[in-house]
Amino acid sequence: DIINALKGLGSVYTNHELVSKILRCLPKTWEPKVTAIEEAKDLSTLPLEDLLRSLMTHELRMNDQAKNEPKKKQIALKASKDEESDEDKDEMTLLTKRIRRILLDKKNFSKKQLKKFQSKGDLSKSDKEEKEVICYECNKPGHIRPDCPKLKKKKDKKKAMIATWSDRHGCHNDDSSSDEDENEEIANIAFMAMEDDNEVCSSILSYNDLQNEYNELIDVLDDLNKYQLLKKIAKDRAKENGELKKYILDIKKDEGLVKNNFALEKENSELKIEIDALRKTFSKFSDSSNKLDKLLGMQRCVFDKAGLGF
Repeated sequence: DIINALKGLGSVYTNHELVSKILRCLPKTWEPKVTAIEEAKDLSTLPLEDLLRSLMTHELRMNDQAKNEPKKKQIALKASKDEESDEDKDEMTLLTKRIRRILLDKKNFSKKQLKKFQSKGDLSKSDKEEKEVICYECNKPGHIRPDCPKLKKKKDKKKAMIATWSDRHGCHNDDSSSDEDENEEIANIAFMAMEDDNEVCSSILSYNDLQNEYNELIDVLDDLNKYQLLKKIAKDRAKENGELKKYILDIKKDEGLVKNNFALEKENSELKIEIDALRKTFSKFSDSSNKLDKLLGMQRCVFDKAGLGF
């Protein structure tokens, strides 16, 4: 819908850009499908219709699997959570024993501190009593795994062990190479205990990527709205400019008519002057003709002999 809206506003994206944006906007659960498409297809030439058809087919297949095997999936998830919990507890117990054995070898480590550290390590035993619950982590009703107190204790315990190991590691740089190897092994185990936090950060980054993509699309949509508004204003200005040009042409035509009218008026005045001169000339000729006729009328005919002695 966003792509169609962008096309309606005049924005044109290449097929490669549309395919890339759609693949980036997919959730984390679609990552295997995205990887398979990127490895099997050439994104620069992959048609958008083929991509959408493949994604819709994959979505239908996932929905069918979710409808056909809901109970099996739930049971497997619970068993997996229990196994992970047992593995974490065994791992924490092993880590506690190794660190306690190393600290016992250090002369400057007091028994009070060892007892305090040992009490922290024994917290993993109490976790086994919290299995009869609904939560995936502690199986207690009324809360979900992210809000589980047991999960919070486990994270605090891991952080406390990592901090304790960091403090003690800086005070014993003169130990033998075997102690250093063992310390390095414990540090690696403590580092592996932080994988849960890294997974949370990965999911947050994935959500941030989607949010950034959404923000980019919103910015593009705003730019397209501004472009559409400016395009409409430019169209109105072009229409107004055309009307002004037409008005200027009409004015020029009127100006030409005015000049032509002025020339005709001038020619008319000159013709009037010529007519007056011709009238005066004709009047003179008319007077001369009348006088000539009068003179001719006053003369005697050549055949008239009267008055000459006849």
